[in-house]
Amino acid sequence: MFARPSYRFTFLLLATLTILSFITLLESWLKTYTNQKISIISPPVHEPSPPPKAIRAFWAEWADTLEKARPKIDKIEVHKVATTDGSDQANGDRVPSPFSLEMATKDVESMQKSQKVLLDRLKNFDKEKTKGIFSGTGVVTVAGGEYFAPAITSIRMLRKTGSKLPVHVFLQSRAEYEYEVCEDYLPTLDAQCFVLEDFLRDRTPFSVTHYQLKALAILFSPFETILYLDSDCMPLRNPSELLSTEPFASTGLLAWPDYWISTEDPVFYTIAGMASFPKHVPARATEAGQLLISKDKHLPSLLLAAYYNIFGPKYFYPILSQGAAGEGDKETFVAAAIVLGKPYFRVRHRVGTVGYHDEEGVFKGGAMVQHHAGDEYTASLGSTPENQTTIRPFFLHANMPKMNLGHLVDEPGLTAQSGVRRRIWGPKKSQEEQLGLDFERAVWHEMIDAGCALQGVLRDWQKRDRVCERAREHWDHLFRKKDGTREG
Repeated sequence: MFARPSYRFTFLLLATLTILSFITLLESWLKTYTNQKISIISPPVHEPSPPPKAIRAFWAEWADTLEKARPKIDKIEVHKVATTDGSDQANGDRVPSPFSLEMATKDVESMQKSQKVLLDRLKNFDKEKTKGIFSGTGVVTVAGGEYFAPAITSIRMLRKTGSKLPVHVFLQSRAEYEYEVCEDYLPTLDAQCFVLEDFLRDRTPFSVTHYQLKALAILFSPFETILYLDSDCMPLRNPSELLSTEPFASTGLLAWPDYWISTEDPVFYTIAGMASFPKHVPARATEAGQLLISKDKHLPSLLLAAYYNIFGPKYFYPILSQGAAGEGDKETFVAAAIVLGKPYFRVRHRVGTVGYHDEEGVFKGGAMVQHHAGDEYTASLGSTPENQTTIRPFFLHANMPKMNLGHLVDEPGLTAQSGVRRRIWGPKKSQEEQLGLDFERAVWHEMIDAGCALQGVLRDWQKRDRVCERAREHWDHLFRKKDGTREG
């Protein structure tokens, strides 16, 4: 007689057969759906928008040229900071600054020789070789870290003007990439993230940071026509008004003024190989919180501006500003166009300011107001009497403080010593008269809407408590309508 098999053996046999059958079915299923996206098997990979291959190839070639043109002298030191005395009366053309770095002749000649390597190639620039690399029109900004929140506010205010221009948001490195912001939130505003270091990889012999990022963000963006906005700069009107009309249509480059007179050492133009100081350049320095540029007309200018910025901190920033207020990238774009003899339009209408008066009656400026280039151009034609021409405000550069809601709720300037909440850009009536609307109220509405959605998402706010709630408290004190309702 045969012994009866144990129940344990039977169970193990059945279990083994069941597992083998499941494995067979799984293999069959995987073969059928190999090319399908299976989130259970492969979790989503969070990546910034990849740099177009054509732009990376273009940059790799020009990066070599810029490296060959690297200045070969020691870092330039500013021993006497240039003053900006007389800025209030600086309404005419630029004259050579009385200040000088007093560079040694051998250093001037060395820098001239280095820059000539790049200039010789730029003056023979072949547009056909770059045809098709860039296309379309859009907005570019640089963000990341504490600059993400103001950039989002700027983009939302752009949308409030009715603009449908797509936006490219550049981050310095992958460490600044926040996928919930870049992949979930910004696409709802037709904005996408790029990482600068992704463009710089392969044969890039230098690194960039801070002021140097702007020129490269503009250069690397796939757009052909670009409105660049600092993360804290917001349009008051639809930027499309500037795109197809004069003066941009003929020049391809619009820039705006700073508060102060320019302080570049005239030796800058000698180094650039120019025979004399340029004529008909506005006396005031340039403020580059906003810039409108066409690569079709100014790709060589952008490459030269990139050169001035890459080697800016050690060489060109001190030459162009001599330590005066605002030293950085601001002068490099117009300077590049001047050196290459390219057309440009620099708004001359004086920059405005919005702010408030503190308890002692001292005015505290909070934002710069830049004006309509088209209005100024029309006025310059003389067809309308100057006193009948209204040059409207166009941009508000909110640099002190920046519109970062997570920081603003702790900003001491929002509350007077008496404990009363205050507007930082002045009374409602004065804003409506100067800007055309109660812009501070509109900005706070957008900041709260975005801030309440991003509370707990933005890394910059991770250690900040009750951002949304405290912002709403500020709103209720200052902007609640008489009927008790909120705007929007």
